[in-house]
Amino acid sequence: MFEINKRDGLARLGKIKTKHGILDTPTLLPVVNPKIMTLSMEELAECGAQGIITNSYIIYKNPDLKKAAEEKGVHGLVNWQGPIMTDSGTFQSHVYGEIEMKPEEILEFQKKIGVDIGTVLDVFCEPETRFKQAKDELAETQKRIELADSNKENMFLAAPIQGGRHLELRTKAAKMASTTKAELFPIGGVVPMMEKNNFKILAEVIIAAKKGLDSSRPVHLFGCGHPILFALATFLGCDIFDSASYAKFASRDSLMFNWGTRNLDELEELPGEFSAAPGMTVKKLKGLGKKERQKIIAKHNLMVSFAEIRRVKQAIHDGLLWELVETRLRGSPALMKVFDVIKNEIEWISQFEPAYRYKTPLKTGIESDIRPIFTRLSNSFKDGNMKHPYFGNMPTHLSETYPFHPGLLQEDLEGWKMEEWGIERVKTILDYQFGKGFGDLFTEGNTELVISRKTKRLRNLLLDGEHMVSLSHRRGLFILQKGGAELLHKHSKMAKFRIVVNPETAEFNKNGKSVFCKFVEDIDSELRIMDECIVVTPDDELVAFGNLVVSPKELELGQQGMAVRVRAGLSNKDKS
Repeated sequence: MFEINKRDGLARLGKIKTKHGILDTPTLLPVVNPKIMTLSMEELAECGAQGIITNSYIIYKNPDLKKAAEEKGVHGLVNWQGPIMTDSGTFQSHVYGEIEMKPEEILEFQKKIGVDIGTVLDVFCEPETRFKQAKDELAETQKRIELADSNKENMFLAAPIQGGRHLELRTKAAKMASTTKAELFPIGGVVPMMEKNNFKILAEVIIAAKKGLDSSRPVHLFGCGHPILFALATFLGCDIFDSASYAKFASRDSLMFNWGTRNLDELEELPGEFSAAPGMTVKKLKGLGKKERQKIIAKHNLMVSFAEIRRVKQAIHDGLLWELVETRLRGSPALMKVFDVIKNEIEWISQFEPAYRYKTPLKTGIESDIRPIFTRLSNSFKDGNMKHPYFGNMPTHLSETYPFHPGLLQEDLEGWKMEEWGIERVKTILDYQFGKGFGDLFTEGNTELVISRKTKRLRNLLLDGEHMVSLSHRRGLFILQKGGAELLHKHSKMAKFRIVVNPETAEFNKNGKSVFCKFVEDIDSELRIMDECIVVTPDDELVAFGNLVVSPKELELGQQGMAVRVRAGLSNKDKS
């Protein structure tokens, strides 16, 4: 159901495959009220919507809507042929009090009208709810999830994560939900936090939920519809957002931007992000009738929202999501408090960080100091003849190695230069990549450096005629070859550098087949995504080598799919 295509820490680009099409995540599902259609379905699609969310309770309680939905299905009712998710009425219970339907009735109705993703009628837990009451409400929600799980049939099920602001309850709820067959995990009960700009608590709640959730399934942040929050929520591991904010804000003449919100009365000029009505001015917009003005502002709000979603996606592609998050959090004092949460949780967050990125990390302010790449390496090198603006003194030998490569900052580096390739430079990089002492091990003997005649850069390292490693010029780090994998295995103890696989599937890996998560029995917890690694059996027999594509923490949380992209296997023939 959920295919993850690219990662940047906890953030991921993925595809959710439903009966009515694909949702490319991260994405926003605009809320559609069948009784009040601010924008047409065509206009929603024009703005960028791939799917929508509507409310099964509202449809059920309206006799005309209920009849039409039962006859034509929910897709026919709203005239939308793409994916449709339905909420269950939980938010209505928060706003208006107890609703007049049982959880099983809501579930059956969602199945009957053919929704793609149906939601359990959970118990909305207010942020202020005391622990005992929140615990009791969570127990009821869990009962309802288990009931729905056993009766969901072919409908994708969304199992909400409740627990108020009690973090241990959020993690407990997430662990329980992960034991079910639910396809989607919405984090619920958070709208009051966003309405009160309590983004610090919001971030804590998201992290607490993520600590217990199966990492192979998508996460939905209920009610999150302001573009200023998309980068942060994606950074913390959310994949889907929904909100009626685009229409609600428009009803009170409020325009949304990725940097905040402005009422029309406050504006003298329309910012460049306003493209809902080409040629429109503030004066013209103020002069329109309320209905027409509301429609244009709603369209603007939605266009800005989807533009931000695309910006987030590109940041993930570039490996620069952190930089975008910093920019957005500086948009308000309330958002700046989130940096305190990130700082407190940086050890946990860092477990999902890749070993390297394709672009040099940027330091855009003092907040950058807490990001994993800087906290991990700032004090790694106390001496050296090159002064790096981020990492201090360091060896010139690492001047073209990630993350020290200067990129656009060459003018800020003292002593930076392109070095000639020699044994000492090779040793320094090997020690940095694999640990102190490995530089000597890889060069102990008859060492040959294969240099490109054209680029004058190192290509391969041979030891006693055997190919040990190759150099990735994109990141300035070494890529293991057969000789290097064997040396790494010989001179390290279990489970350093290792992925331990089921002996019954090891034969496939010996033949060069990739390692899949479900066959991993153990892993070096220090490894990070994209790290070079070796594949062994529980008896420490070397069977293959390659690079890691998921983090150890993700494996612990139930990640599925490929674990190691195997470069080569070591068949018995290869070993002889």
